[in-house]
Amino acid sequence: MNYLQKWGLRPLSLKGMTYLAILMALEIIIGRFSIGSSSVRFSFTFIVIALIAKWYGPFWSTGVAIIVDFIATLFSGQPYFPGFALSAVLVSLIYSVAFFKPSHISWLRVLVTVAIITIFVNLLLNSWWVSIIAQTPFSYFLGLRLGKNLISYPIQVILLYWVLNNRTIQSFKPQIFK
Repeated sequence: MNYLQKWGLRPLSLKGMTYLAILMALEIIIGRFSIGSSSVRFSFTFIVIALIAKWYGPFWSTGVAIIVDFIATLFSGQPYFPGFALSAVLVSLIYSVAFFKPSHISWLRVLVTVAIITIFVNLLLNSWWVSIIAQTPFSYFLGLRLGKNLISYPIQVILLYWVLNNRTIQSFKPQIFK
């Protein structure tokens, strides 16, 4: 097995493609039920993103992140901003590096992974994107989003640990690769 295959750069089976399409649709649907305003929003899409990253690896999950970001933006009626696609790719990549190979995900791994995403992507990068779009100072959105992320961090950690280690959910994992 070469290095690229180790990280998920392999052809998908028909069942693997079908599950991936279902997960992509689920991510878009869950994203439509987000809570909050356009600048501070919470949804449970992180669960689906983490499952895609765990089951499919960095190659497929980052490609899916770009596609889902574009489709979700079309459905939202908002103008497309490529910065959020970059954020989505980074989140998928971070989840993939942390969760792709291990069968059991430790609390520490989840805590660190969610902290990295929360601080660097959600707080810093996404606040910057929103400040560019709204033409408002970065510090304004950073303050607003800090409160939201302090509340959502423990929720994300607990839910991700439970979902990623749940035997019932893991039994749905298809034979993904050919």
